[in-house]
Amino acid sequence: MGIASISSNIHAQYAAGNVRNSLDGLKTSAIRLSSGNRITQASDDAAGLSIGTGLKTDESTLRAALTTAGQAGSILSIADGALDNVSKILARLKSLASQANSGAMGSTELGYIKQEMQALGSQVDSIVATTKFNGTKLLDGAYSNKAFQVGLSASDTISISFSQADQAGLSINAIDVTTDIAGANTALDTAISSVKSMRSGVGALQSRFGYASSNLETGINNLGAAKAGYLEADIAQVSTDFATQQTQMQAGVATLASVNQLTSNLLKLIS
Repeated sequence: MGIASISSNIHAQYAAGNVRNSLDGLKTSAIRLSSGNRITQASDDAAGLSIGTGLKTDESTLRAALTTAGQAGSILSIADGALDNVSKILARLKSLASQANSGAMGSTELGYIKQEMQALGSQVDSIVATTKFNGTKLLDGAYSNKAFQVGLSASDTISISFSQADQAGLSINAIDVTTDIAGANTALDTAISSVKSMRSGVGALQSRFGYASSNLETGINNLGAAKAGYLEADIAQVSTDFATQQTQMQAGVATLASVNQLTSNLLKLIS
């Protein structure tokens, strides 16, 4: 049973406490609505903040890995395009070598064929010299065991290596149909086989990076959804809470104003 006292107004104190609580709730809801974050300070959910931050870091790492995988795909596409052109030149060289292997050819005709083959060989070297990514040559034999991270761990990598694809690397820099037609044909057969093998390896890596990229995209989506559950505010729910807290605040202020008049009313009894 309450005591009618003019020294203290317990009812007003209770009402003021409720108003403060409503103000705190409104502040938290306003921050969540304006920022989109469920956790506005560590005390809101320390465990959720720790887990959510970890998920956010993992998501960022996978996005970087996806970019890396895309860069690897670009490198492989550049190399494959260059090797395709080398392959076409080798096919032409093989055709010329077969043409030279004819008893109808005289020394003059063989000289013309040799001249074209030398020009085509120089073009092979030119292609290799100008096939670069970010200033780095790809097909000169120096691009070896370059790692690309495709996962969360630094050890989750796929490595790329390219063999030397110029005349020296393909062992066709010394072929001469005017002196050794059979040797030229054999060397070109070997070179054609080598380039086929190189392109097969490039194709396999392209396929692997393609699947790695798809897996990274799936991981990013899943981590994003999980992170949202911990860190991002449910706007519909927060909006509902905000409206409720506004109503409570208005009711609390009205009640506080009313109970603050109790002491004045009691003084009327004395008068």
